[in-house]
Amino acid sequence: MTDVNRSNYLTALAIIGLVIVSVFAIMKPAMMVRGPENPNQKTITVNGTGTVQTAPDEALLNLAVNTQDATADQAAKDNAKTMSQVIQAILGLSSLNPAITKDNITTTDYSLTPVYSQANNCNTTSSPQLPITCTTTTQQLVGYAVHNAIQVTVSDMTSIGRVLDAATQNGANEIDGITFTFSDATYAGLQKQALQKAIQDASNQAQTMATALGVQITGVESVTPSYPYQPTMNAQVSPASSGTPIQTGTLQVSVNVQVVYEISA
Repeated sequence: MTDVNRSNYLTALAIIGLVIVSVFAIMKPAMMVRGPENPNQKTITVNGTGTVQTAPDEALLNLAVNTQDATADQAAKDNAKTMSQVIQAILGLSSLNPAITKDNITTTDYSLTPVYSQANNCNTTSSPQLPITCTTTTQQLVGYAVHNAIQVTVSDMTSIGRVLDAATQNGANEIDGITFTFSDATYAGLQKQALQKAIQDASNQAQTMATALGVQITGVESVTPSYPYQPTMNAQVSPASSGTPIQTGTLQVSVNVQVVYEISA
């Protein structure tokens, strides 16, 4: 290989090497190196709590229709007819604000099960000296039972009793209680209020501690909120012929925060 060719060959290798290095430099993700925390920084940690209490604006009514017949087909047909009457009666309620729509009614359970009669074959005797003995219990199929349950979401809290009465008057024969809660929008707003109160509570505690210790609060190192589950309240009711009175009561929304404050002498 001549000197000229060797020079061109080495130059080409150098160019290829620079291209490869450049490609890897572009592909390699950027890395941020954070310096160590100040070991001399002093802090105080406090836990604040904020609570907001108000009446619920949503109720979940759990209703059911139970039917029984000699055949499964007839039991299912009877149940479907009755449940349709219940739903139409609820949807037809006037002056509800807002009105109940099909989107507010959800099927939560449906079952069709055989029903058996049980009997013990026992020998009876008038003599007190002879014990009464029974043979094995016998079962006989007597029919089929259908259970159809729905959940109705009611936002007009003054009309809960009317909804229950309309359901039972049209064939609902099981009420599995009411769950009071908040709508999503209301709950989000209450959470914000509770969070503000929790932070203010933490700030007040920190200031009291700093004053007692003779130090100054210079900043906030971290804030960690904790949101409990959305509150609910269950109630059992028995519809009355003269109208079912319902008292909603109040629910609490609470938020906890842990705040770490930086302090200096």
